[in-house]
Amino acid sequence: METLKKYWKWLLVLALVILVCLANRQSLPEILREVGKTPPMVIGAACLLSAGYFLAEGAVIYYMTKRYRPEFTCREGISCALYCAFYRVVTLGSGSGVAEIYYLNTRGIEAGTATGMSLVQYILHKVAVALYGITGFIILCIQGDTVVRSYRLQMVLGCILTALITAVLITAAAGKKITARIFRLLDKKLKPGSKAEQKAHTFRKQAELCQQEGGVLLHDKKALLIVCLLDAVKLSCWYMVPWLLFAGTTSLSLPDTMLLTALIQTLAAVIPCPSGIGAVEYVFSLFFGTYVSGVSAVSASLVYRFATFLFPCIPGAALAWRHYRWNKKRRMDRIRNNNERAGSQK
Repeated sequence: METLKKYWKWLLVLALVILVCLANRQSLPEILREVGKTPPMVIGAACLLSAGYFLAEGAVIYYMTKRYRPEFTCREGISCALYCAFYRVVTLGSGSGVAEIYYLNTRGIEAGTATGMSLVQYILHKVAVALYGITGFIILCIQGDTVVRSYRLQMVLGCILTALITAVLITAAAGKKITARIFRLLDKKLKPGSKAEQKAHTFRKQAELCQQEGGVLLHDKKALLIVCLLDAVKLSCWYMVPWLLFAGTTSLSLPDTMLLTALIQTLAAVIPCPSGIGAVEYVFSLFFGTYVSGVSAVSASLVYRFATFLFPCIPGAALAWRHYRWNKKRRMDRIRNNNERAGSQK
């Protein structure tokens, strides 16, 4: 049972892959041939845009960290972003936040502070995704876009759900009075020592850390503005990738493609799948399939997944190995120094 709990995400992804392959068994060879026809230059350009995402993500980490450790460099922030990208793939999303906390802690940031920073960074990212996607829906709706006319109800429901999730996240980050009332109510309702009570206690600690870091960031308006702008830049890097993949095969302009991709990411985010695997590909193929053939849409979704999810894992793996060796050497040096100090005192 414990093994099943440990690997349930991978089992779920494997089941999704098998179901997709079975559902598309007739067109699967054609899809793979379409992927193979993608010019290496286009794949390379898509990977460069993905690299731009992580450069901006690294800059976000740098601006949020330098307030506590001025000697922290932008290069270290970028390394942290790629380090987290590796663990995002290995753990299917659940370990990227922990990886960031661990990395920052080894760079001299206290674990509590690093946790608060990671939570605020996550919330700002989710808010940026939601605002970008909802803005895309509004603009495409005004333009009377084909895909909006076809899936308007699904889009409206997805945007409402996204707005509710965003409101909850903002409340957790800034609404001290509201969260305090919620946790007081939970204390009265939940049985002491129960699993639910323990989880509520964990959420309370996370909310306190998040509100503490959020309060610091809100007082630094310049840093907050820079982080928000960097979030918009990094998302734009990813949202430009489909335009490269569909260049010359669709009438969609670059801005329209970016807005549609933003909407796709927003709607896929409300589907409970590990790292959005399966959800992004499904919504991507569904919406872009309105403008190109289904085979082209599915093959483009696979290249999009590679560029934004798997490619960053390659430099991330190298950095993770390098960080492991550096941290191991640091611990050994500390033990040796402690032993020498203890020997000199005798």
